[in-house]
Amino acid sequence: EKAQITENHIHRKEKTDDMWQNLTRTQVIAVSARTATAFVIAGLVVLAVVLCAGIVFLGLRYKKVYEVKERYDLIAAQSECIWLDYTFSPQHLVVTGSIGQFTGFDMLDFMGVEVYDIYNWVNEDITPIRSTVRSFFDSGEQYFKTDLLIRRLDDTYAWYALTGTLVKHEKTGRNKRFVVRMENIDSKMTQEKELTEKAENDQLTGILNKKTMEERVKAQLEHRAGSGNLIFFMIDLDNFKDVNDTLGHVYGDKVLTEAAEKLKQVFPAKALIGRLGGDEFSVCASFDAFDLDNLTEYMTQKGDKLCDILKEEYVSGDKSVQVSASIGIASAPVDGEDFLTIYQKADKALYLSKRSGKNRYNLFQHSAADE
Repeated sequence: EKAQITENHIHRKEKTDDMWQNLTRTQVIAVSARTATAFVIAGLVVLAVVLCAGIVFLGLRYKKVYEVKERYDLIAAQSECIWLDYTFSPQHLVVTGSIGQFTGFDMLDFMGVEVYDIYNWVNEDITPIRSTVRSFFDSGEQYFKTDLLIRRLDDTYAWYALTGTLVKHEKTGRNKRFVVRMENIDSKMTQEKELTEKAENDQLTGILNKKTMEERVKAQLEHRAGSGNLIFFMIDLDNFKDVNDTLGHVYGDKVLTEAAEKLKQVFPAKALIGRLGGDEFSVCASFDAFDLDNLTEYMTQKGDKLCDILKEEYVSGDKSVQVSASIGIASAPVDGEDFLTIYQKADKALYLSKRSGKNRYNLFQHSAADE
């Protein structure tokens, strides 16, 4: 019986130990669960704080970027300019400013366009922009400046000034960014052109005046290519005094302006055409002749054309005057290589044409004008 009591006591003790172990395990599990929950909540709080801080930071940064962009837009609007930020690798172009008001184009017109295709909007006959920019990138210089004539949406052209700064990688030294300020200077260039034309051109006919004509011809003679020829035409209108005396000065002005336009029809755009004064005109044209016969043929063709186109009868009521032209022609280097020599020989050939009956031309080297 005593053994049985001891056994029951041991059995109860084991049950009690098991119960305490289960209770302790339950408490540990409960504590572990609460700890994990606390950690999760704490992590979520930290994450929320970080996200909020990030949102605030990004918001402030965006606000700052927006303010900077707004500032640039305001500056660009006031000074009629835009900013171009070109990244070399990868090729990327960012435009800041009102490009629509600036060029007439909408920004969507340029979306997806290759960066180098924008060169197609530039008049490269005036400024060879591709080679100019390439040379600048290869030069190692930091600052860039040039003027461009750019085509607008309505197919008209306007002048723009470009000033840029080249940014290089600190480590590699390679080109990194090219930041350019592009300003509309069309009004300024137009005003300067008008002032230049007023100073250089004859006010009545619009062609070069005597002073400018002489300067331009002298410059061409100084820079004449070795195998090239410069042909100088002296043209005097016959019976012009009779036009003023018989028909009046209004007709006289008409004769002069029409003569200037006719000269433009006979010669290419690169030829120099000027009014030396009164009814006297001059033309300097270049021609790359392969021999003297070819040069003579060119001069005679132009002489015939001038005599034909400048001969015209002007009528007012029952009064009329026949206008024609007496012409003298000399060339460089055949007849001389400086302006004074060429001018004097062409003038002598002109005098021979007048003395021979007017309405004709003479080439100096084929005349007796120098006798």
